[in-house]
Amino acid sequence: MTDHLEGLVLAEARKQGRQPNQDAIRQAGIDLAGAQLTPEKLIQLPGRGVIAPADFVRDLHERMPHAFTGLDKEAAEEATSTSLTERMRREITATRRQRALPSDWLTVRSKATGVTALHMAERQETWK
Repeated sequence: MTDHLEGLVLAEARKQGRQPNQDAIRQAGIDLAGAQLTPEKLIQLPGRGVIAPADFVRDLHERMPHAFTGLDKEAAEEATSTSLTERMRREITATRRQRALPSDWLTVRSKATGVTALHMAERQETWK
């Protein structure tokens, strides 16, 4: 792949908030072998037509999502997550709504002793 097409792919990936690794660049080089840039800034693929750089990067990302990392903090965190379960756990924690305390909470809490009283105090503190 020529340098100007490589730079174009890198710039477009960064515009989309992605950072391609060497595998993505290698695949782009294979896909764009013999390609030229048109005056309209489109990529002319020999025998296959033209494609916008943005569409090429999106297609490459769809085919090789593991070869890109996000430029923003959330996307980088997502990429480093070890499992889907961790992401799901964070999402549930962020959107979880706790049930309201029962109407007789203060009466029951005043009668509680020991560990039960401690747990009830912790629960009440999370509602403040």
